[in-house]
Amino acid sequence: MQIKSKIEQVKEHIVEKLKKINKKYLYAFVGATILAVAGCHFYGQKNLNGVMPAVNATVAVVKQEKIENPKSYVALVEAINSVDVVAKVSGSMDKVNFVEGSFVKKDDALFVIDKNRYKANYDLAQAQLESAQANLTRTERDYARQKQLSAKNIASKATFDAAESSYLQAKAAVSQAKAQLELAKIDLDNTEVKAYIDGVIGKTKVTAGNYVNASAEPLARVVQVDPIRVAFSLTDKEFLELQAIGKQNLDDFEINIELASGQIIKQKLDRIFANNEINMGTATVAVYADVRNTDQLLKPGAYVRVFVTSSRPKEGLVIPEQAIVQNEGNSFVFVVTEDNIAKMRPVKLGEAYEGKQVIESGLAAGERVMTGGLANRMLRDGALVNIVQTN
Repeated sequence: MQIKSKIEQVKEHIVEKLKKINKKYLYAFVGATILAVAGCHFYGQKNLNGVMPAVNATVAVVKQEKIENPKSYVALVEAINSVDVVAKVSGSMDKVNFVEGSFVKKDDALFVIDKNRYKANYDLAQAQLESAQANLTRTERDYARQKQLSAKNIASKATFDAAESSYLQAKAAVSQAKAQLELAKIDLDNTEVKAYIDGVIGKTKVTAGNYVNASAEPLARVVQVDPIRVAFSLTDKEFLELQAIGKQNLDDFEINIELASGQIIKQKLDRIFANNEINMGTATVAVYADVRNTDQLLKPGAYVRVFVTSSRPKEGLVIPEQAIVQNEGNSFVFVVTEDNIAKMRPVKLGEAYEGKQVIESGLAAGERVMTGGLANRMLRDGALVNIVQTN
């Protein structure tokens, strides 16, 4: 009521003094004057001592802590080793020695193909070698006898040459018989189709009693499941950042794997390596991580989400993200001094994660920054702050 009375007095005074002024300017001038007087009176009432009132604010303490910011990627599960089981000899399938979907070990005989026939071929080759060796013994003796007679000029040159030729042919026949025996041995061994690696075998494509040909057509497939590999891609920038965190060593990282069911598998990386070149089409680097898979929860061909963190995280200064004020591309915060005065300070930002902002420079651990009250129109550099809450 006091403000309204004072405004009315001013209005009557102005109207009395300016009766001679053109009416079209009178009301505009009066209105502006009234607003000026009211504004002066309003600001005059802020503080009896002429000081702006304190800004209510929430503050947070700048903390130095370990920066554990997991990077999330979609990854493809791959077998480190996988082998197609193929027949190297042709014949009837005698036996299938495994249960489909079971775990098999290296050198287990998975299939047996017409073993009796190839055993007979081996025995035949063995007999042919023995015959060739017997013939070599005979021709070698004849050659030695003719050599002595020729030296005494008793035997003719033609007889000596024939004995020498027979000896050399018999010697070659033994070498040929040995090679044939070796081939027969290889075929006999290949009648047992063995596993080349430890792993899980899939569905067989041929059952006992069927005829198979020696070809590249696989009889089954064995894949290694423990350890197993997950493959994902990083941008060239992300790759350099991870290397920097790991001190140029990708083995310094841990990996958590989220299955389709939501279950998280936590693993210490046994091995991780990056491809030797960047994909020019996508500007990404393929990264491969080998992890244990004892429970066989990871299956080759499945897509999972992986979270990569450093096993030796660095420390840094962290504040809440809401403390950051952006202005024309610059970042700054309001630091609250011990005297509860707001000081605007530029900062250099690092990475942000989980509502936190890493500060690379501009702040020190233990300082207080405003997180609430930043929208108050009274806030400016040097403003008095009334702390209502500290986080």
